Amino acid sequence: MALEGSLRDFDLFSLFNMIKTQGKSGTLVLSRGQEFVKIFFDQGDIVGCDSNQVRMEDRVGTMLVRLGRLSGDELLAMIQKQRQTLKRMGTLLLESGKVSSQDLQDALFNQAMSIIYRTFRWVEGDYRFDSMLPMEIDRENFPPIPVDTVLMEAARIMDEWPEVQRRLPDNKIPLQKTAYAMSIKLDIDQELSSVFDGRGTSKSESSGLTHEQETVLLYVSEPQSVQGILAITRYDELDTCKVIAELLEMGLLEISQDQFATLAPPWSIPSETNRKVMVPTGPSPWFWPLVAALLLAPIFLYVPRSRASLNLGLGSLQASDVHVATDPVTRERQAFVLQMVAPADGGKSVAQRLGIDGGEERSSLGDFRKLPDPLFENAPRSQTPE
Repeated sequence: MALEGSLRDFDLFSLFNMIKTQGKSGTLVLSRGQEFVKIFFDQGDIVGCDSNQVRMEDRVGTMLVRLGRLSGDELLAMIQKQRQTLKRMGTLLLESGKVSSQDLQDALFNQAMSIIYRTFRWVEGDYRFDSMLPMEIDRENFPPIPVDTVLMEAARIMDEWPEVQRRLPDNKIPLQKTAYAMSIKLDIDQELSSVFDGRGTSKSESSGLTHEQETVLLYVSEPQSVQGILAITRYDELDTCKVIAELLEMGLLEISQDQFATLAPPWSIPSETNRKVMVPTGPSPWFWPLVAALLLAPIFLYVPRSRASLNLGLGSLQASDVHVATDPVTRERQAFVLQMVAPADGGKSVAQRLGIDGGEERSSLGDFRKLPDPLFENAPRSQTPE
């Protein structure tokens, strides 16, 4: 029997604790409106996670891009190959040698934690636990996660999230760099330029920002919303939002006057929107010529069945009553039929009207009219035994 109810009556902390304590195995489905999250447990440990909003199989490559293990172009090539081979994204990445097994495990772990931690912020919703596990769980690249680790981190996020959320604008409002942020020379840019110039690292000037703050600031080269930054950042959601709040308070970011933010990178767009729209252009110019050729071919290839005809298939279109019989058995049968139809002249008149050659032949069976009719003659009396 499945365990189900409302999150208002039984929160996620109590639900996870119960699954861990009893060592249950199965699937926990959390739903809120049109959104649902599936968390897979095996003997009380988390062994997988999926969501209809952020699918693990489609987003693992995006997480690798965030972690710096993969470039956007390499991920696009993997996505195209996945559509052709229908293999798992993790399997293709490992086969290509672009990422290691540890990189893939880190990406799956970070993505699963991002999905699970988001559900702990749900105020309302429903849950259902079934003791069934799907067969397609990736156990090789997703090591079991202890529930205690998830609960401790979720408690920290729940404690800090309200304050961080209060300091941020709406997730869909675009943000942009201020003039002050444009004038700052970031340490990341200075280190890269020093390496390219062969001068080594220089510590003469410092931006005064942390590495996380500079990294997030680089994401806002054009107006970008908080939601868009979260789609491309390599850090988790809480830490990224804290950095954005700090940059806003430091006067490095401000609300953009543009109504629309920059679109997310192509590897984070669903495949349905990334697909080219095919505009119908009508039939091919070769279509109607081929149709005409197919219609005219039987007319030009028709061969009437005659004595010299070798095409019996097309010759069969000729009427069967003008067929010229060549073998003796068929000619014998033909002569007999003509003789029976017109016994007065042996079938010659009928043969002439039908255009059948050889109507002058007589059947070897003779004229049946000259034979006695057994129906009208007295039948011989049967002899009865005495």
